[in-house]
Amino acid sequence: MHTHLISLRLCGFAPWRQSLYLCAAVVCFSQACGAQEIKIAGVLVKLIDQLDVPAREQGTIAQLAVQEGSRVKADDLLMRIDDTEARYAEDRARVEMAVAAQQAASDVAERLAERTLATAEGELRRADEARAKLRNIVTEAEYEKLRLAVDQAKLAVEKAQQDRSVAALQRDLKKVELEFAARQTARHQATAPFAGVIVQVHKRQGDWVEPGDKMLRLIRLDRLRVEGFLDAAQAKSSLEGRPVALTLDAPASPGTAFTGKLIFVSPEIDPINRQVRVLAEIENPTFALQPGSRGTLTIR
Repeated sequence: MHTHLISLRLCGFAPWRQSLYLCAAVVCFSQACGAQEIKIAGVLVKLIDQLDVPAREQGTIAQLAVQEGSRVKADDLLMRIDDTEARYAEDRARVEMAVAAQQAASDVAERLAERTLATAEGELRRADEARAKLRNIVTEAEYEKLRLAVDQAKLAVEKAQQDRSVAALQRDLKKVELEFAARQTARHQATAPFAGVIVQVHKRQGDWVEPGDKMLRLIRLDRLRVEGFLDAAQAKSSLEGRPVALTLDAPASPGTAFTGKLIFVSPEIDPINRQVRVLAEIENPTFALQPGSRGTLTIR
């Protein structure tokens, strides 16, 4: 537009004619921009994530960490069911794991067996040297006992090595049991799977719950979904990923705009109105946009 204005001035047009041509240029420019934008009126703002947090174990609610309106982050504690017995089982599994780990790391029995074998082999070797000098100095019965002691010492070494391998397997088994016990303890806690707002509390501290009972309702507000319907002639899959702007229809917030991107253009066309369903995701970091709102979506 500035280029057109400069050209008009250089050509010496009168001011009223400059204004006339400038208005015409603005109209043409707006039409050119409009050709690159698609507006969908009456779109609806919806939730992406919502969850009725269930109980996974039975028991009494021992701790309620939130209330209606509480904002939580992912993995924040929401509620805890009495887990006294589960914690005892976890502590026991942890101690058993420590014992098994020490047994697996210990090589005392193996070193003792190897030392015993070295002693037995030394005695047998000296007996062989003595018999080489004087045949009858070591009787056959004594010699067989020495050979038996060597064989027993070798088997003791093998047994010690086998016991150590079994101890390592016992350690791994206790590790699995500890992880299982810790998981059982965690099942008594309800944590937030995503960041959001608590909008309803079904159970209170001291209430008894059974597995599957609804305890809390959590909704995500930092990102919302917008649903609208677009004429099939304009609906192209290439629109997916394009930036969008949502303007609310609410009188209290005229012109308020939220940005996001188009994530889905349905491949199905409604045979009655020839429209296609489209979805966009809108960033809502301040929670200013509310589910259920309506507005106009502009696809840029």
